[in-house]
Amino acid sequence: MSEREALAFDVYGTLVNPLGIEAELERLVPDKAASVAREWRRRQLEYTFRLTAMERYEDFEMVTRKALDYALAAELAAGGLDAERRDALMARYDDLERFPDAESGLMRLREAGFAMAVFSNGSPRMLDALLEATALRSYFSEVISVDEVRAYKPSPKAYRHAARRMGRPIGEVRLVSSNPFDVVGAESAGMRAAWVDRAGGLFDTLGSPPDVAVRTLTELANELG
Repeated sequence: MSEREALAFDVYGTLVNPLGIEAELERLVPDKAASVAREWRRRQLEYTFRLTAMERYEDFEMVTRKALDYALAAELAAGGLDAERRDALMARYDDLERFPDAESGLMRLREAGFAMAVFSNGSPRMLDALLEATALRSYFSEVISVDEVRAYKPSPKAYRHAARRMGRPIGEVRLVSSNPFDVVGAESAGMRAAWVDRAGGLFDTLGSPPDVAVRTLTELANELG
């Protein structure tokens, strides 16, 4: 029997919900919570794309804080929140809520014999804190951050590095991600992919949906198992 492919899991949007931070924003800016949360996430991703295109790198924690500053300035007429409240919002990134299917899906995939790793734009410190808070660390043999190659997804450098860290040819690793740009990037680099369509939205028109497209990690376990 041939060895199963290895699975490399995106974190933000796939295992945990970055838009769940809206609950904390409701307490601080109740009238603008949803719009600030969306703009924060949108700007965070845009900054990573722009940095990689410029062949520059800044730690994901710094990128996330700069994106928050932009979102607050753009959405709040008064210009934002004080430093203490911004720090409180940043701290929530270490304790984002995991999706309800995350643990059950990971458990089934581990029981099926898949080697599994975290593969994220998050900094090592952020990932360590988040995996401890969500109690998901034990499911993964490796925690791989793009910080190790100083290039954000969808740079091919990131996907090639993940495959090296997992000790597999890139074609024997499958990215699991809710982000279409991540899926397209992985397949462009020669990696397999599975799209976890959590939002029920459209796929990127830069590429085609991968051979595995599911709504939850439990569905993924059914599909791959």
